[in-house]
Amino acid sequence: MEILKNPHFDFLGPARYFVAFSVLLVLGGTAWMATRGISYGVEFSGGTQLIAQFREIPEVDKVRDAVATVTPGATIQAYGEPADHKVLIRAAGEVGAEAELDAVARRVIDALGKLYPANPVTESSSEIVGPIVGAELRRKAIILTVLGLLFQLVYIAVRFKGGIWGVAASVAALHDLVFCLTFLTLFAYEITLNVIAALLTLVGYSVNDTIVIFDRVRENLRQRRKEPIAKIINDSVNQTLTRTLISNGTTFLAVLGLYIFGGEVLRGFGFTMVVGVLVGTYSTIYIAAPLVVWWSGRSRKGGEAAPAKAAL
Repeated sequence: MEILKNPHFDFLGPARYFVAFSVLLVLGGTAWMATRGISYGVEFSGGTQLIAQFREIPEVDKVRDAVATVTPGATIQAYGEPADHKVLIRAAGEVGAEAELDAVARRVIDALGKLYPANPVTESSSEIVGPIVGAELRRKAIILTVLGLLFQLVYIAVRFKGGIWGVAASVAALHDLVFCLTFLTLFAYEITLNVIAALLTLVGYSVNDTIVIFDRVRENLRQRRKEPIAKIINDSVNQTLTRTLISNGTTFLAVLGLYIFGGEVLRGFGFTMVVGVLVGTYSTIYIAAPLVVWWSGRSRKGGEAAPAKAAL
């Protein structure tokens, strides 16, 4: 199945402009996150997560007004199916207040009973995360992401017999992470365990997409050793373009449906995947590939082994 037959697009011709755009975006996104701060969910910041089941379909606005009297700034959203009559309430904790976290859930239930008596809570369950545990989870999430990038770098470098291939794929994946975090901060999404799962998924997805193109580059290098590596990489991108459109397109439609119809609980996960699939496709072509071409030219000037020979 071919969507485009024998495409000959010049992907690497304007690559310098896309690289400059990405550099500005990464620097601007990093500055934005440094000034505005990243919003962490209860799992990372510490606090109470309460699931309240009501007798009838709850009015979220009235629930929010009642909860705001005891814990301002709490996140209120529908939970599960509408027929379940459930609402998810997330209230951030304060440093040193581990002993009071359980009291937050009790105060919320009491406030709902007093200020929203027309629809009483019939059942509730709460999950408590202390600030110390939240900080530990943040640290482990960062370590896990860094290790994932490092192991992928080593694997690709060994597989293609050259460090630049692993570095290019890892730089592209890191670019995707910063891009996704910037958009999550820009649209006021909290960093939850679901979002971390989406980010780790995208690291693997982005690198896999890059490896597919690098594999085609390696195949072409064996047959066209005298041609410039820039032309070989550009041709390889064109040759795998149909595969990219089909695989990434179907994945994008799936995660877009998850984002639109998945409900509030999966909204952050779906948003991260939607942004990540798009930027992952972009970074493979305009970040990873140009980096290999640039290093190849630099290696030839410096008398080092070119990436083309290493890939063979």
